[in-house]
Amino acid sequence: MTKLNDGRWPIAAASRLRVRIHNTTQASKQPPSSTHQYGRLFYNGVEGTIELIPCISANDDDDVGAHPEVYDDSNAYIENESSYQSYLSKIKDANRTVLDSFHPHDVIGSHLSLEYNMHNPNTFHGMESYACAKLLVYSYPKSSNTKKKGGKCIGKREARHKTYVADPRCCENFSDVRSIVQAIRSLASLEHNLPIRNANIASSNNNKPVKYLVILNPFSGGGGESSKTGARHIYETMLKPMLEQAGVEHDALVTRRGGHARERMKVRYSDANDDDNKGITADGGGANNDEEDNINSLSTDDETNDISNYVAIIAMGGDGILFEIMQGVHSRLDEKELMQKLKFGIVGCGTSNGLAKSLLHWSGEKYGPLESIFQICKGNTSPLDIASYQLANTTKTYTSFLTFSWGLIADCDLDSECLRWLGPIRSDIWAVYRGILCRKKYRARFSYLPPNTKSTVPKIEEYLPKEWVTIEDDFIVFWVCNVSHASYNMYNCPMAKMNDGLFHILIVRASCSRLQLLLMLLKLETGYHIGCKELEVIDCTAYRLEPLTHNSHNDLDGELIEAGPIQAHVLPGGAHFFSGEVGSD
Repeated sequence: MTKLNDGRWPIAAASRLRVRIHNTTQASKQPPSSTHQYGRLFYNGVEGTIELIPCISANDDDDVGAHPEVYDDSNAYIENESSYQSYLSKIKDANRTVLDSFHPHDVIGSHLSLEYNMHNPNTFHGMESYACAKLLVYSYPKSSNTKKKGGKCIGKREARHKTYVADPRCCENFSDVRSIVQAIRSLASLEHNLPIRNANIASSNNNKPVKYLVILNPFSGGGGESSKTGARHIYETMLKPMLEQAGVEHDALVTRRGGHARERMKVRYSDANDDDNKGITADGGGANNDEEDNINSLSTDDETNDISNYVAIIAMGGDGILFEIMQGVHSRLDEKELMQKLKFGIVGCGTSNGLAKSLLHWSGEKYGPLESIFQICKGNTSPLDIASYQLANTTKTYTSFLTFSWGLIADCDLDSECLRWLGPIRSDIWAVYRGILCRKKYRARFSYLPPNTKSTVPKIEEYLPKEWVTIEDDFIVFWVCNVSHASYNMYNCPMAKMNDGLFHILIVRASCSRLQLLLMLLKLETGYHIGCKELEVIDCTAYRLEPLTHNSHNDLDGELIEAGPIQAHVLPGGAHFFSGEVGSD
């Protein structure tokens, strides 16, 4: 007989506790009888699900009375308790009755909620008998209406929360419910493992709470502050309630101007009376009174708390808001320590959202803000390769997480800003104009360090070691990829992994015909451009580009930086981002 007590599920508490489905929208999806029938929650170790199994007796009152040994605090008879043994015997029976079920992998939080009734006449069990105990489970499974791959749902996630009401006759002090809550959290692998802190939620854990800093650009995506796909709406309707469900406290900062997120990364000291360290909160960046009121209604961050006091930083907007955050952290003397300590997350609310799409792609998730927030609430992180950049014409250095482009791709990204109101299609229009109709070629000297080659990475003004390979030619495309997607609809680098320790550089030389280039660009969305014979892919751990063409752009993570010679090297696993379980292979 299968035995499921592997230490992760409190069988004693589960056998004593009886619950029924709360009469809500959840119950409307269940058979009518299941909403009134009491059952017990057991963990199915074969399928990895938690199931609500009906009690043995047809009469619920008889079930309590027939097994008094189950409802005291003794564990001696649990293994022989009839409901548990019946469950084990039918675990592999496809026709067995299951009132309800959910998978812990889809759960972001579980709580015990108490609703007090001061007029309850049952006073003999003490104060807690005045309360109705509810077990809340916040679950976001993938839609079961979509096709399955390898037996798994591959659809978008949707909210399907569970509420179970405990039978007061076998719930005297709520310790069993607390045991079930903790077991659900453990099986759900909630990395933050936080205590429950809401006012109406019971908890005996007084540990210091984990806190995230959320930074959102209210005008990201080009749709305005009231856009349904903008950061403000997604924060209010998705991120904020889901963080509360997961038990994660946070401060929110709504940016008022360009560079605000970078300024927020500056060092804050503990002396709140020091005016120099209070952060910049008075400047509205030219916003009118209505806009300022909207910003103040969301912002809970007074900008006095140093970012080192947070566990994670969440960017809401396009890749640009995360670029600001990264450069702000890069400017600090404790950058290395912070990058090892902080977790990062991004919720794509911008025009392109390349990193958000890449993280979801590597995690096996559909693209969408709810899926990104789900990964943040689960708390699992994976290392992401980032890169360090230096330029010949400035002492300034940069940290990059996405792409570097020069030539056609940079022109499409930067020169098309005048068409931003068109959305992502602006880059397509400019690619046809610059790459096909008014074609331009770009001459450069390109040097790179092949993988598994022992050599140093010199300063940009120094000569390169002999182990480096140098190419000088006329190019059309020069595109350095850290991630799989430069945009949510552009699968530019299918071979890129989250932490493979490599740059993947896509090169198209000027010898490529207009027709071949057009066909290649049309295949970017699917990734099939990689098979085109005119496209070269060079893997390396460091590179140097010396433009020999005047008036060319350096485009780093979608942002214009100083022109001229540029050099970069990979920082393997240099940042930790919220994601699903991602391997390096």
